Amino acid sequence: MRGLGLRDVLGLAGIRPQDANVMLHSPKERYLAQALPALALTRPEVLGSYQATHNGPAARALRKGRPWVAVFVRVGDVGAGVSRMLFVGIYANRGARWRGNAEIMADPGIRLLHEAFGVDWGDSFGEPSHRSEWFDLEATDTLADLRGRLIIGARLTPTYVRLAESLDAPVLALLEEGMFETPPLDWRKVVLSAAQIRMLPPSWAARLAEWRGVYLIVDESDGARYVGAAYGENNLLGRWQAHVAGAQGVTRDLAARETRNFRFSILERVSPDMPPEDVIRLEQTWMDRLATRVYGLNA
Repeated sequence: MRGLGLRDVLGLAGIRPQDANVMLHSPKERYLAQALPALALTRPEVLGSYQATHNGPAARALRKGRPWVAVFVRVGDVGAGVSRMLFVGIYANRGARWRGNAEIMADPGIRLLHEAFGVDWGDSFGEPSHRSEWFDLEATDTLADLRGRLIIGARLTPTYVRLAESLDAPVLALLEEGMFETPPLDWRKVVLSAAQIRMLPPSWAARLAEWRGVYLIVDESDGARYVGAAYGENNLLGRWQAHVAGAQGVTRDLAARETRNFRFSILERVSPDMPPEDVIRLEQTWMDRLATRVYGLNA
C-alpha cells in the first residue's frame, strides 16, 4: 500500500471520503495513550465510551451526518510534526442522543477512564442535572483485516475529528502482525500501569504468566518504591493482578495506597522452575540494594 493515502484505503471499501470523518486519538494521559490501542481489542466498550463524548469542534463535525468514522490512535512520531496513527477500525455513526450528565459520569467506561487512567473532563458535562450529547459509534467489520496493521501519517491539531477528503494522510506501513497483539518481548523494558494490567491483551498476559522473578512497584503519587517476588501459579501475572484487584493495595505495606498510581516493572527475571526460597532470597538482595526497607515501602 506504499504510495497510497487514507482516501485510497477508504475507496477500497467503497467508502467515499465525503461520507467519512476521521477521528485521530492522541490522549494527553500517558498511560491511556499507551493502552488505547489494546483497549480496542480487550475492552471495546471502554473505547466506545471514550469516543462517545466530544468537544465543540469535534461534535460539530460528527453532526454533519456522515455515516462512517475511521478511527486511529497515535503510536509514535515520524518527525517534522507528523505522527504515526494506527488504524483501529471503521465505525458507523448512528448519531447523537442526549444523556443526563449524572448518567454519563456513572457510565462504566467513563468511570474506568477516570479512575484507572485519570481522564478528567473538568466542567465538560456541567451541572449533573443538565444533559450532554452522547455519540453512538458502532464498530463494523469494514476493513477489519487492516485493524492494528495499517499506519498512516498525519499532522495532529486540536481538531481531532477531521473530514476525510481534507486530510492528507499517506500510508506509512502495513504490518504483517497487528500491533493490538504485540507482546512485551524484552522483560527489561516492561513498564505497566495498574490500568494496563487490568486489561492486558491475551498475549501479554500469557507471557507474564510464564515469567517469575523480582519486581518493582513505584507509587507515582510520591515516588515510593516496593520490591516484591513472583513465583508459583501465574507468576508475575498472578502477583500483579492481585496487587491491582481493588482500589487499595493488598499487602500490609501497600494497603493504604491507591492502586491507580502503581507502576510495575521487572528487576530480575529468573528460571521458571527456580525454587520459591531462592526467588525470595533474590528479593531480599534487591530490597537491600534499593533500600526499600529503610526509605521505601518494604517495612
